[in-house]
Amino acid sequence: MRISEIRLYHLSAPLEEPIGNALIFFPSRQTLLVEIVADGLSGWGEAWVAPATAAAMIEGQLARHLIGQDPTHIRALWQAMREANEGDGIMTAVSAVDMALHDLTARAYDIPLSSLLGGARRDKVLAYASGPFFKPGGHPYRDFEREIDGYLGEGFRALKLRSGFNPTDDVVAALGARRQIGKETDLMIDFNQSCTPRRSISTVALMEEARLLWVEEPATPADRPGYRLAASQITTAIAGGEAIMNPAHFLPFLTDGCMDILQPDIAICGGLTGVGQVIALAHIHDRPVIPHVWGSTVNFHAALHLISTLPRHRSGGMLPFPYLEYDVGPNPLLDLAGRPKVNADGTVSLPEGPGLGIELDASMLEPYIVARKVIAA
Repeated sequence: MRISEIRLYHLSAPLEEPIGNALIFFPSRQTLLVEIVADGLSGWGEAWVAPATAAAMIEGQLARHLIGQDPTHIRALWQAMREANEGDGIMTAVSAVDMALHDLTARAYDIPLSSLLGGARRDKVLAYASGPFFKPGGHPYRDFEREIDGYLGEGFRALKLRSGFNPTDDVVAALGARRQIGKETDLMIDFNQSCTPRRSISTVALMEEARLLWVEEPATPADRPGYRLAASQITTAIAGGEAIMNPAHFLPFLTDGCMDILQPDIAICGGLTGVGQVIALAHIHDRPVIPHVWGSTVNFHAALHLISTLPRHRSGGMLPFPYLEYDVGPNPLLDLAGRPKVNADGTVSLPEGPGLGIELDASMLEPYIVARKVIAA
């Protein structure tokens, strides 16, 4: 079995209304989907950060290590890509390739991706609603109450608010959400790196009655002293790591004891191979991993399969970890193979088919393709 082609699809799906967080608004959803072809089979991967740059990296730096190679030699190919390229900027491209190699290999063996990753421990994964998001052109929290009602109606038993607009409104939103969802639903907030550590500390101190399950990104990922400060003052669990590209960079947060929940993104942190390294570090330090999930249905299903293999971990919440982050914002790229269904108990079922368990082809992507490239021998 040999890799014959790498197909790159830069997708952009405009939104009717931008959504965002305290740092940025998104007028569209963009990503790079990578299709790796070998012996008539295809595997899919994704890089949603700077998709045009990731495409250029795959074409210019990674393809020569892949064309003609056996796609089932995943770890060897991952090492070859890393050893041939200095710096962590290449990691989003490596992530997409690694994800596609895993999907392709699982399809070649006619097994679900979860089986290739060691075997699912559960056939349904508890999901949390990642939302509501801020809206531009008015008060950014204006639709929170209505949207939270919608999430509860869909079956979600946990949700994560965007925070960081200003301390007063952040606190009002968190306390209002707690009253709205009642005592039996978990609530988290995400500052999205928008606050100084001290502002995060002072804001969270006023949210005590919201009974938060975790506080996400109370500082920038490069500010380890800021994480240490936040962890020393905030009694709620600290989560972070979605922007970390190198698996090894989680280790200092663990040894410092300032990150309680690790959130690597499979499309950023070296794919399933890279995130597997983060999971090993987390296991040694007895910390849960809850991958960050953004982008399209490809990254979503990669995370769903991976999370199905993770051990149960006491969370301090209503239900034990692991959780699946479910992007509840408008996202046509999550709908490509049909939007994943939330069950009545707040879970998402694991697909039974081979690989990711979804079927994609170029015709399904056509409405959103802004650039494409085929790399062949």
